[in-house]
Amino acid sequence: MNLNKTSMSRRSFLSALGVTALGLGLVGCGGTDAGKGGAATSTDGTADADAASLDKITMVWLPNESAAEFDAGREEFGRVLSEYAGVEVELMTTTDYNVAIEAIASGKAQMANLGAEGYIQAQEKNPNVHSLFTTADTEGTLDGAKYYSRIAVPADQLSEYEDSSSATGYSIKNIKGKRMSFVTQTSTSGFKVPCNAIMAEFPDEVTSTDELAQPGFFSQVLFGNSHPGSCVNLLQGDADVAAFDDIDVDMYLAVPEGERDAVNQPGAVYGVAEGAAQPFDRVQGKEFGIIQSTPVLNGPIVYNADVLPEDLKDKILAGMTSADVANNEQLFAPEDAEGTGAIWSKGDTAGFIAVEDEWYDPIRALA
Repeated sequence: MNLNKTSMSRRSFLSALGVTALGLGLVGCGGTDAGKGGAATSTDGTADADAASLDKITMVWLPNESAAEFDAGREEFGRVLSEYAGVEVELMTTTDYNVAIEAIASGKAQMANLGAEGYIQAQEKNPNVHSLFTTADTEGTLDGAKYYSRIAVPADQLSEYEDSSSATGYSIKNIKGKRMSFVTQTSTSGFKVPCNAIMAEFPDEVTSTDELAQPGFFSQVLFGNSHPGSCVNLLQGDADVAAFDDIDVDMYLAVPEGERDAVNQPGAVYGVAEGAAQPFDRVQGKEFGIIQSTPVLNGPIVYNADVLPEDLKDKILAGMTSADVANNEQLFAPEDAEGTGAIWSKGDTAGFIAVEDEWYDPIRALA
């Protein structure tokens, strides 16, 4: 497992975040090593970092946002974070979800960009890991702060999953015995949400996500270790069915025309965009179709209270949820902009918004 680090000084400018939708609701995607000088414990049992000891913030990223095409967006995030925090920021990229989760839970990183499931797992390791902010919807609220978890098949096999009894015209009834690709067991939209959709469809045959992580219900189970990796497993023929989200793969694809909600529905067909970057360069001309789609709560930027002082956390929250940050086109690329290196699209969000731990209870409620 590799860790790649990029440091930035505060003053340096470097170039340029489902189950069927359970009714109508959305579904939310050890000990600690204290920072230098240790951590103090308050009378209510919570740990508070020593503000005087902190001279650097380490921010860890999941594999999906660690890709080279997002270098500019990560670096700009680090530059802005450093500006508001007043200390150096070190960016830690990863190739494994578990590395990111362990880094924030152990206190080796003060902050992290996680999915909802990764956040919950980090908090189970250390209750002092808390959500700080997430990406808002286009109106600047949490009401529509979502992305989509998909279950997809090769486009030329889409007809095998047509189901006239389903409201969408498609179902996952025929996936049993297929070769399945997930992202990783710590992924919200690439594992937990699609697994719950499968358990809901096959309640008498599957009772836990553990059963779906190994051959049995499926003839073979693969893990792509990222959303692009799972999608490519499908497109290059290593899997018959795959789970992955929209926000981490659509920049590589020729997306159908229409509103985002509409083109994420079962029956929609996506092709690989001409000239798409790795790993999609090896599946040019391939297409997939969606057979299951579930809205998922946007994942949080989190912090570890053991190693990030409360006053510094407050400064960061105020700055990162400001209008200046929301209007930063190196963080939030204008709609239809290409090649910016930004991680987030202005067409999907109005910027960052504070988010409380309780907002992710729908994910905790999943089996």
